[in-house]
Parts: sequence; C-alpha cells; structure tokens
Amino acid sequence: MIDKKYLTIIFLLMVTVFVSWRFYFCDYRQNDSVYIKNFPVMIGNWTSEELSIDKADLAMLETGTAFLRLYKDNRGNKIYLYLAYSQSSPTATNPPEVFYNGSGISIIDKGKKNLKIFGFDSAFKVNWLLLDNNQNQQIAYYWYKVGGLNTHSYWKQRALAAINNLTGKRRGNSLIRISTDIHNGRQKEAINLINGFACLIIPQLDEQPL
Repeated sequence: MIDKKYLTIIFLLMVTVFVSWRFYFCDYRQNDSVYIKNFPVMIGNWTSEELSIDKADLAMLETGTAFLRLYKDNRGNKIYLYLAYSQSSPTATNPPEVFYNGSGISIIDKGKKNLKIFGFDSAFKVNWLLLDNNQNQQIAYYWYKVGGLNTHSYWKQRALAAINNLTGKRRGNSLIRISTDIHNGRQKEAINLINGFACLIIPQLDEQPL
C-alpha cells in the first residue's frame, strides 16, 4: 500500500507546478526586450516593404512584437516573411493552421521538409503547407525558435518554453513563416524559390537575439 504521506507530497508538488505555470502565463507579463523589426530589410538581392497585420490577429497573438514583410528580388519574385516573438504570450507562436482555418484559407496538403543550410551540421527541418485562398495557391514554410534553438515541432517549442519559464530563464519564443504564390500552376518553381529564400534567412535569424 502506498504511503499517504508520499501521495500528499506528490499532490502538493503537482499543485505547485500547476500554480506556477498558471501564474506565469496568466498574471506575468514581461515587456518584450527584443525589437524584432531590426531584422534586415535587405537580404542579398531582396528588398522589403512592411505590410500591416490585422488588429484582430494581433489581439489573438497577445503580443505587439510581430511583423509581416513583402520581400522582392530584382527579377520581380515575391516572398512574404512573418515573424512573431514574445517572452510571455503562449499564443504568439500558435501554429499558422490555427489562423488559416478561421480566415477562409484552405490547407490542401502539409508535411515536413529537410533543408541543408550552409554552416549547419545537419539538415534543417521545417513544416510546409500547400494553401488555397480561392484566388491563388501558396507554398508556406514555418518553424519555431526558442533562444538559440530552432525546431519544427510545436510541442518541443512549448516544452522548452515551459522549462525556461519554470527555471527563471526569460528566453523568448518565435514563430517564423515564409510563403510565396504559385503562378500558373508552377509549383516546383515556387518551391525552389522558397527553398532558396529559407536558406538565405535562416543564418540571419540565427544571429538575432530571439
């Protein structure tokens, strides 16, 4: 028979962890100390312009530290870069599917993809989505960054964030999403374009204090 004192101790520990978790995510609000808009507006032969984010979407994110940019190269190609960052909001890095499902955008297909990035020892894994908004189709890649670690896994990102929070390490969480339109059914061209852009910005993101 299990000792009642042992069960009491386990119960109290569980309550303590739960209360600490709730306190952090419900009551604790730390001003984000990283200004993500310092991310380069010019990368290689790509230049960018800032696009507005819907106020309702920002309210759902519970963070003002997010941006959406349109990058163009000298051949007229376009890539959309979305970056959300927070040191306290757990909803800031919700998977894009959460927002797509409520915005009229259909997810036709999805999966994971390995990218070989110069300077990284192993292939870099990202999530990919094939999207349709009734006007055109898009290819989108997304992944997460917690401190200096990049991951495609939402749950790994949340676990690392929880560990950092409970141990007092105020490291932010980031969601990075890049997307491009598919023109005239040329999906392979869109994939090659977004592959190249992803390989270009990942080292840049690795240098940011996200």
